[in-house]
Amino acid sequence: MKHPSFRVSRLPLVPLVPLLLLACGTPPEPGQDDLADGAADSALDDAALATSLTTALSARGYQVQNGSFEFLDLSSCCQTTCSGNNPSSPYAAFFVPPAPGQSAPNPNPRPDGTSSSYRLRADEAIVYLGLTAPAAAYYGFTPYLMERSDAAGVAKPVFASLSDTMNHLVLRTEGGTPFEQRAAIIVAADATTAAEARAALIDSGVLASAINVLTLDPAKGRFGLGPTADAFGVLFRLALVADEAKKDAYLANPGGTVLRITPTLLRPPSPLPSPTPRPKATTPTETSLSTAVQRLSSAITAAYPAYTARAVTVDEGVPNPAACIQNLTFCAGDNPDTNYPGTAPRVLFASDDDFYIAFGVNHQATSKTVYSNVSVYALQKLVGLVSVASDEYAGSARRYLPLDPLAPTLYAWKIARACNGEPFCLEVPKGACPTGIENGALGTLTFRTYLEPSSKTAPLITTLVRDRVLSFKRR
Repeated sequence: MKHPSFRVSRLPLVPLVPLLLLACGTPPEPGQDDLADGAADSALDDAALATSLTTALSARGYQVQNGSFEFLDLSSCCQTTCSGNNPSSPYAAFFVPPAPGQSAPNPNPRPDGTSSSYRLRADEAIVYLGLTAPAAAYYGFTPYLMERSDAAGVAKPVFASLSDTMNHLVLRTEGGTPFEQRAAIIVAADATTAAEARAALIDSGVLASAINVLTLDPAKGRFGLGPTADAFGVLFRLALVADEAKKDAYLANPGGTVLRITPTLLRPPSPLPSPTPRPKATTPTETSLSTAVQRLSSAITAAYPAYTARAVTVDEGVPNPAACIQNLTFCAGDNPDTNYPGTAPRVLFASDDDFYIAFGVNHQATSKTVYSNVSVYALQKLVGLVSVASDEYAGSARRYLPLDPLAPTLYAWKIARACNGEPFCLEVPKGACPTGIENGALGTLTFRTYLEPSSKTAPLITTLVRDRVLSFKRR
């Protein structure tokens, strides 16, 4: 997920003080009864909306089945693969039941029959209605081709994105913010179904301005309910929630209504147009910081005279989901909102004395990303062990360049077996999947560069100064 231990770092909260409070003083705090009444009213509103939506869809000739929106428990991923999970970001998915009369099972169904990967008729849709996440650096819904059968009818895991992610910068909601606001998402390949779902949402009381369509590209998908039809899915990511209590509550219960809708009568197809990718920004670039990064590299090397420092190659890490789909190779849940520069697989730790320094430009400080991070992976099971994100980078480069005026735009983070209280240091535990890696085992360091605000998609890799890694071994 090219990509919970779910360590989510805090962002500073920005207080907003209404003018009314300045003029009239602070109103009394609500009592517990008031808070409980408010929560009950909200639950009743949501329940009433869901009931009204089901009624409106049924009246339009759709069979409606309930699903759910849930965060994933990755504790069992070591039985198969953890798909390169991002330790900075928990994941959620839409779980839905099979279609009426569907004989071929969906992949990996749960005991209740629902699955996060599902076969769909071309005229079906998934409809989500709920409150968006609390304030965070990032969230987004990405549609995927999860599985496709090869020429021999053997199902192959693909996990490749089908279009751009519907992230918090593009999602339409009922309020003036992407956070904690009601929104609807129609996941569909058919224009008629999407239009009728939209009309049903409006009839139910949802504002038209808060309705979004996430297209399952008809030109890429093989729709149907048979055993060789594609399996699709939608993955939700959330990163760096500002309020820890709200984060915990949202992870425990994101709420929302998820419906699988199926027309009761067959009709001619009306495929939605293939989505057009959002163009990447060609400017600004970080090129002017290249010499500062080189100064930082020299300073880091000089800081550890008892060790031999070697540069570790970091690749571009630009995902290619189209190639994964064409060749039926595993894309590990790529996200068009980020790049994945990283090191080639290597023995991460031959001894407990080995360590790394990941360093470079703080892409969040240059406004090229909403957040970025570096994560440590055990190659076996592709499990993300630990990570550090750019909301913690501030001040880390000054340790090596205390007087450099460009140090605030840089970062440097040690990755070691033990930090012993050292600042700007990330410990990598020993052990097995999903929490540790033993000495001698293969692993990688992978970076993510999430979402350039100006283009609302991943930054163009050539506009970034690529993150770098130095490996240190005792002389």
